Amino acid sequence: MPASDFRGTGSGPDRAATSFFDGGAVGDAVGCRGARRPPRRARLCAKLRLYGRRTSILGELAAPAVPARAPRILGGRVPDRETGTLAAWLQEHPGAEIICRDRLMAFTKAIRQAAPDALEVADRWHLLQNLSTAVEKTCRWHRDCLRRPVEPEASPPLATPDTPLLDRIRQRHAEVNELAATGLPLNAIGTRLRLDSKTVRRYRNKDLAELLASAQDRGHGVLDPFMAYVQHRFHAGCTSSMQLHREVLALGYTGGYHVVHRYVATIRKGIAVLARSNTPRPRDITSWIMHPEESLSTSDMAQLAAVRSACAVIAQACDLAREFTDMLRQRRGHMLRDWIWKAELGGPDAIGIFADSIRQDLHAVTAGLTLPYSSGIVEGHVNRIKTIKRQMYGRASSALLRADILL
Repeated sequence: MPASDFRGTGSGPDRAATSFFDGGAVGDAVGCRGARRPPRRARLCAKLRLYGRRTSILGELAAPAVPARAPRILGGRVPDRETGTLAAWLQEHPGAEIICRDRLMAFTKAIRQAAPDALEVADRWHLLQNLSTAVEKTCRWHRDCLRRPVEPEASPPLATPDTPLLDRIRQRHAEVNELAATGLPLNAIGTRLRLDSKTVRRYRNKDLAELLASAQDRGHGVLDPFMAYVQHRFHAGCTSSMQLHREVLALGYTGGYHVVHRYVATIRKGIAVLARSNTPRPRDITSWIMHPEESLSTSDMAQLAAVRSACAVIAQACDLAREFTDMLRQRRGHMLRDWIWKAELGGPDAIGIFADSIRQDLHAVTAGLTLPYSSGIVEGHVNRIKTIKRQMYGRASSALLRADILL
């Protein structure tokens, strides 16, 4: 699309040329009007993802490195996230002085090849995302500390049940890893299995036990508050599904008979899920840890305090995560080495792995925790574009989508 389709929002010498690039999309922001004034040197390379494989969007995004108003941005695409492709794009757009990037190694190698004099800045949004992932892994690995059987003496040890969801996860994990072992790229695997590339990456990178545990933590069923009662009555001699259904209805159960019948059948087979106390999901615990403490409600703070009391490892992960987020928000990059040493020496495994990855990218992360540059604004626009597209999917044309995003 020609540059005339854009309307710049700023004017004067304070408008800067800004570049955005990502493995899925590349953009070049030109801070001049027409050909009357040559573009200034690119001051920042940040991340811009255009949602959808066939989407080519021109938009006006506010760049953190630009002190005045937003520049005009031309969105394009690159075929992959390989080092050579990104290096070639940087060579075609020379002059970058500060490059704000996520922590993909292909970006680092491309920058060192094509723009060795540029200052690399690890984006803070992605640092928080990586830390959040490490915290959630810790919560999942130690979720057994939070699970307390209601009546362990009344119920014998039972095996993990097989459900259609868990069977599907096992099958997909086997298929994805079998195809990945042959060297097929993620997009090809996704096309063959009819899965999104992000789903393929998730099944390839995560252990089967972690995927199964995540599936088992998905919400609570309508019978969950009454599972302890059903188990107790069954082991006391009441094995009739109909009778148990009548009893739980009197206790406030709102579901159907078939739910009770299926659960009683699993008890007979010895594969029923043990009745457990209501424990927060790992994702909820992660959210409480990653958000500022003053933003939490009284209920959330109480539940987090109970989690910390129940599991010392999660409490340690909470302390390390909050110390890191405080460094990030207060721009205290000079304290990063001490934090890495503390996390690697005595932190949980997932936090230690995160700290080790930071050590390998120490200069860029230190700059991210010290300098004001960030692609957080761009990530916000990415989220807005995704939201608009999902709202309009199947109901409108790409022309309306383009207009809705640009206006």
